[in-house]
Amino acid sequence: MTGSASWGGLSSGWTMLLAATAAISMVLGNCVAIVQQNVKRLLAYSSIAHAGYILVGLIAATQMGATSVLFYVIVYALTNLGAFGVVATLASRAGGDDIDDFNGMARKAPLLSLLMLVFVLSLAGIPPLGGFFGKFYLFAAAVQQDAQHFGLLWLVILGIVMSAVSLYYYLVLLKHIYVLVPKDNTVVSTPTYLNIALSLVALAVILLGIFPEWLLALLKSLVTQL
Repeated sequence: MTGSASWGGLSSGWTMLLAATAAISMVLGNCVAIVQQNVKRLLAYSSIAHAGYILVGLIAATQMGATSVLFYVIVYALTNLGAFGVVATLASRAGGDDIDDFNGMARKAPLLSLLMLVFVLSLAGIPPLGGFFGKFYLFAAAVQQDAQHFGLLWLVILGIVMSAVSLYYYLVLLKHIYVLVPKDNTVVSTPTYLNIALSLVALAVILLGIFPEWLLALLKSLVTQL
């Protein structure tokens, strides 16, 4: 059975329903996230968009689609865990989690700001981080899906456009962290164990982007056995 062979199979009715759900999730999640001034809400609404990306792989209903979904879920879980961990840590010490509270945070907490850079760029799908390859495999599975009655190319194009939209508000967040002047020059100190834990998560996101093959091979073998 090849990577593009049928896996599970979906009727055209279910395909259209799931495709519409994926499209709504991507558009709604990104459009609401782009106007948020609270970082936690921004990440929460962007999660809705990421759920839409995952549905793109599910709709393919192929081995490649199932493998790409599992890979993306793992990468996204690590990335989101790291991003929310950094935000929660910085917010508790900055006095709030509004985007203005993160102004100049790179000067006050350089390590956590660097980790946030990794997590945010991975969420945006920037290579060579894990988030880029996660989206690439999801969209590739949809393009290769052998649908006779319902093409998914439009959904892939929408996903790429919405990824560009998400890149905008992620860059706005990074602008606040790295470019804008902080409200004060108080150095933010965090526990060593927390720095190590978040650094390991960021390292995993980087390594899954540079060396994705071993995890993909493992997931493919698991999918083949199902």
